[in-house]
Amino acid sequence: MSKKIYITALHLLHGGVEMSISLIANALVEKGYEVEILCSYNLGEPSYSIDPKVKITYLTDLKPNKDEFKAAVKEKNIINILKEGLYSVRVLREKKSSMAKAIKNIENGTILSTRNEHSVLLSKYGKEQVNKVAQLHHDHKFDGNLIKDFQNNYSNIDYFVLLTELLRDEVEEMLKGHNDKTKCLCIPNFLEEEEIENLHKEKQVVAVGRLHSVKGFDRLIDIWAIASKECPEWKLKIIGGGEEEASIKGKINELDLNNSVELTGMLNHEETMKEMSKSGVFAMTSHSEGFPFVLIEALMCSTPIVAFDVRVGPRAIIEDGKDGYLIPDKELEQYANQLIKLIKDENLRDELSKNAKVKSKEFMKDKILEKWIEIL
Repeated sequence: MSKKIYITALHLLHGGVEMSISLIANALVEKGYEVEILCSYNLGEPSYSIDPKVKITYLTDLKPNKDEFKAAVKEKNIINILKEGLYSVRVLREKKSSMAKAIKNIENGTILSTRNEHSVLLSKYGKEQVNKVAQLHHDHKFDGNLIKDFQNNYSNIDYFVLLTELLRDEVEEMLKGHNDKTKCLCIPNFLEEEEIENLHKEKQVVAVGRLHSVKGFDRLIDIWAIASKECPEWKLKIIGGGEEEASIKGKINELDLNNSVELTGMLNHEETMKEMSKSGVFAMTSHSEGFPFVLIEALMCSTPIVAFDVRVGPRAIIEDGKDGYLIPDKELEQYANQLIKLIKDENLRDELSKNAKVKSKEFMKDKILEKWIEIL
């Protein structure tokens, strides 16, 4: 088998999928593989460090225009709606055709697809002698279209890599009677081990993520409205930016929490890790997740976690009662009570903090990379 690895990408800006692509590309070139990222859009310098030995090939010169199209619709400008609509169709057509062409032209090695749309193209156009590996970086949520693709449009995929054992077992069941070729595997995300400065833990709860409805920051504010009454000396710091910023600020004002909640906006990696390292607790209130890097980073920073036990994600990382707590989804009062208990019990925080650091070792590069090498 050729040691050439191709990894598909939509873009290389900020995001969990993009972080995963960067990490695995860097790790594989270290192991002597020749790695090329096939990227649909060139939206600027990659957000994450990529080894100079990794080749990046941008497949189109076009850029998505979702914001421009939305603006035209909002302004009810018919000419601009037509103009941006036609351009959008061109972008989408080129995005698909350029990736299909790139896959068709690969004669050997391994192609690792990182999105469902790419996996469908890989199954359809990937050469027989090419090792074809698909990934799913999020919860399928039993979406009918996704399941239909798994069953009918992955028949030429050799390996299907899922982030958790639950997802692997579910997809294996979905494929029965439809696809006997594809082997489902569980390989979680990994991180490079870092030297984390051992900062004094402050009276601070930290949360990190896109300010998007799926991340549930609105319910974190509701939870904090309860917790802050019991723990007035503590602060909540939310790191991230996004479309929900205005509504979250509005909720903070409405609940009179301006003195105890801070929205920092986007911070770079070093600043984010510093904030997590000095925080007493990490809070996650997402409605859904895949395999969140940020939870592994919190463990690396010796910061115990409180998270909703949504279908996929947190339970694959957190051991309830040992390095954090898993709260039944939507139980905001129970979440607030557990957060208050953790805040008030310094000895408990210290115990979970030590366990968190140990747990983080399970998700470091060398251990997880062995699983990738097996299928390459």
